[in-house]
Amino acid sequence: MNPVGPVRSASGLDHYLHRAPTGAKSAPIIALHPWFGCWQFWLPVVELFPERDWVLVDLYSGARTMPADDSAFDQLAAAVSSLIEEVATGPVVLAGNSTGGLLAQTIAISGRPPLDALVLVGTGASAVGVPAPFRATLGEWLSAPWSPDSGLTRAAVRSLLASTPDALGMYEEAVLTANYPFMSAVLRSVLDRDLTEELPGIGVPTLVVRGEEDAARTEEHVRVLRAGIPDCVAVEIAGAGHSPMVDRPVAFDSALRDFLASAGSRHGERDQDGT
Repeated sequence: MNPVGPVRSASGLDHYLHRAPTGAKSAPIIALHPWFGCWQFWLPVVELFPERDWVLVDLYSGARTMPADDSAFDQLAAAVSSLIEEVATGPVVLAGNSTGGLLAQTIAISGRPPLDALVLVGTGASAVGVPAPFRATLGEWLSAPWSPDSGLTRAAVRSLLASTPDALGMYEEAVLTANYPFMSAVLRSVLDRDLTEELPGIGVPTLVVRGEEDAARTEEHVRVLRAGIPDCVAVEIAGAGHSPMVDRPVAFDSALRDFLASAGSRHGERDQDGT
């Protein structure tokens, strides 16, 4: 699977495009990767779901145009919104893993651009309750005076996964070569953010996915999302960690297909009712 790219958006973000061979009529899927992951995390699922258009966003590329300060997360969310408006002519399915999931929630709450559905993977409305070992790893990584030891970064990448994929070296290299000040600025903002009270503003069908062996997000994070988002379902994938689309792509693909089929049916019912 070789998506076209990188393509530079007007907002400064690079992205990679997979076009469905026969021309997809369904909403395209915009995919946002986790911090300590990379856009390639989504490739195993794209290979299993090639009949949809996919846009895989390289969030780290925001370092070229966005300052590494307290505004980095909000600027990144705005840049993703602008990218979606640039590449799509109608509502999209927005999928985000971890930090990508918090960005996806922020965009969905804002109502811009319009979404068809939302997929939240290994994420929560806040960082409250992140397990202590994972939080300690983040703290150690953030405390580096300029850039952390490469071994610590590699450990952070591996902490997202319950398996050891063949592409692990590529994943590690993508994070090791990312801009550390920008990565740190976004991550600090993520750790300070709490969207819990704003979740009722998400007005599209939402799927929450958690890996059973997720070291960073707990069942309580899923419970908060389900309680706050009006139209929300959740699945847990056995044998998967923080990024189940890497660990168990077949199970993730099945959950995604089932959800999109169900969400499409509910859209049709609402259209018939005129609401």
